[in-house]
Amino acid sequence: MFVMVAVFVFYMIASYLIHSATCFVLYGKAGTALRWFAWIPVLGAIPYMWTIRKSAWNLLFLLIPIANVVFAIIWYVKFLNAFGKSGHWLWFMLLPYVGEIILFILWIYMAASDQVKYVLGEPRHKGGKGNISISITIN
Repeated sequence: MFVMVAVFVFYMIASYLIHSATCFVLYGKAGTALRWFAWIPVLGAIPYMWTIRKSAWNLLFLLIPIANVVFAIIWYVKFLNAFGKSGHWLWFMLLPYVGEIILFILWIYMAASDQVKYVLGEPRHKGGKGNISISITIN
């Protein structure tokens, strides 16, 4: 029993570290500010949204049941498109276990390949010294 738990914990930590590293590299390719947020579990979603040219406030849609799944799929397709990949890769998610592994490998390929470029131009918040300003516009 202990061995199974240890293997599971090792798998989860390794998956987290690999995913965070690939996000960090992809945010760097996009020139997104605060890419180091990729290493912090909840804050990692902020540069993700900036990379697809959305406001971080859109993350509040994840709190709405059913809509959260729809928005997550839309944002994932936009993220793939931002790096020149087709959103059709998401069909692999319908395959239990295998689909997640395929998308995990795709994510690593996107981060490691010099051929994969950010194609949306300037992200919503361009990198620099890591400074951030928050502005709220009320109409």
